Amino acid sequence: MFYILNKIFKDEIASSKIKNRINGLVLIFFYVFLYFFSNNFIYSQSLEKNDCEYLIPMGNILQIDAELKNIIVRNEIDNCPLKIGDSILKVENNDITSYEDFSYAISSLNRDDDASVLIRRENSVFCLKCDKNALEKINFNNFISGFATLTYINPNTNEFGAVAHSINIGTTRKIPIKKGCISLTNNLNIKKSCKGNVGCINATKNNVIGEFDDNTTFGIKGVINNMDLSNYKKYKVAEVDEVKLGKAQIILQNKSNVCKKYNVEIINIEKQRKPDSKGIKIKITDPQLLKETGGIVQGMSGTPIVQGNKIVGAVSHALENNPTVGYGVYIKWMLEEPQ
Repeated sequence: MFYILNKIFKDEIASSKIKNRINGLVLIFFYVFLYFFSNNFIYSQSLEKNDCEYLIPMGNILQIDAELKNIIVRNEIDNCPLKIGDSILKVENNDITSYEDFSYAISSLNRDDDASVLIRRENSVFCLKCDKNALEKINFNNFISGFATLTYINPNTNEFGAVAHSINIGTTRKIPIKKGCISLTNNLNIKKSCKGNVGCINATKNNVIGEFDDNTTFGIKGVINNMDLSNYKKYKVAEVDEVKLGKAQIILQNKSNVCKKYNVEIINIEKQRKPDSKGIKIKITDPQLLKETGGIVQGMSGTPIVQGNKIVGAVSHALENNPTVGYGVYIKWMLEEPQ
């Protein structure tokens, strides 16, 4: 009896050990599966969140044309409170979205009437009183045009960024855009920079390659719709802490209409924790570029800055008292700023 019970007991122990081993193997398999599944899930999520891991740095000089959402004051006259850059939103409760709206609104005013004019100045919206005579003498515009540089194109989405700072008029920043387009250019005409005077680029407009309506703190954003990107090199997007002091290059269109690299030196870096301007300070060192431009000129805003195989930022400002030196914004800030 003892033998039989002992054997049964031993068999139960052996069976229990086998079950424990099987359970252990199942548990190990489950954890291995969970590990790889969660890693792949996190990786796929990170790819979705960061679809700008690689960009194509461009350097083309663009003509930028845009229709504004409101008409903008372009001059100032005596005894009138309107200032350059003011956006006209309403005249006597009439919504103003075009110059035709404005003309119709003031045509119904008597000569000596003081009209209530709702304006946007910088970040404030308020009413002013203006007489009809003054309103008729002021120049207004709802269209802007100028030159700047194409910073990047996202090869996955065809989204582009350019200019590296907002488009402003007077003291009003980030002028609201109704619709705009960017065009390639040729026949560059460069007025060189010199100490105390920043030069400029003029060019002949060529074909339209994209559209935009976002005017952000760090430039305009839109979509390319007419450009073959198959032969362009992609660069990895640098994190802010990956930008280093020392040698770097900018990519810029030259008078032969070729976008080429020019040597610069990164002479100072601001360790910014949130999006801000002037994070990178550069000095133009390339003899050929200094000969052609004298340093940084108007129209170079948005010029991509690369370091090794990474795009690190874009030129945004020049120092007027020394145009060979200027500032750039980190490429991460251009990409991450909310729309």
